[in-house]
This record gives sequence, structure tokens and C-alpha cells, in this order.
Amino acid sequence: MTTTLTAVPDTASTTADLDQRVALIACGTREDKTQACDSHRKKGAAFVDIASTGAVDALAAAICGSNQGCRKCTGKAVEIIRVYNEEAE
Repeated sequence: MTTTLTAVPDTASTTADLDQRVALIACGTREDKTQACDSHRKKGAAFVDIASTGAVDALAAAICGSNQGCRKCTGKAVEIIRVYNEEAE
């Protein structure tokens, strides 16, 4: 009987990295900014969950903190979903 070992990707660190990237996008990116604020960092996993559905309006509203996301938050939502989809490939 032969046993073959296969490397298993570290999904916990991959998930944490994605949560952090998404939180930073939601918080707002600029050249010298490397981390999201505490508020957006805590919501990173929730943003990823919403992004997985592809619901731009719902994600924009969650980022904006209102019933309807503003134009700026809608742009952030589109970017987050694009990043999420790239990670899923």
C-alpha cells in the first residue's frame, strides 16, 4: 500500500489575507496606507461573505453603513468583488 501526501493550502491564512485586502479597499486605499481602520478590519469577513454573492448593492450598503450605498462605496464594492473573483480562480 502506497501513501501519497499532498500539500494542503493554508486556507486560514489565505482567508485572513483576503479579509484584510477587502477591508482595506472598503476603508479606502491610498499610496501610503497599508491597513484598514479597526472598524473596517472587523467587518472584513462580512464584506467577503457579501462579495461571494456578487451583490454590489448589498456590499455597497454594508460599506457605506446605510440602506443604499453612495457612488464611492459602490465603486469600492465593485473593486472588492473583482478581487474576490480573482482569488476564487
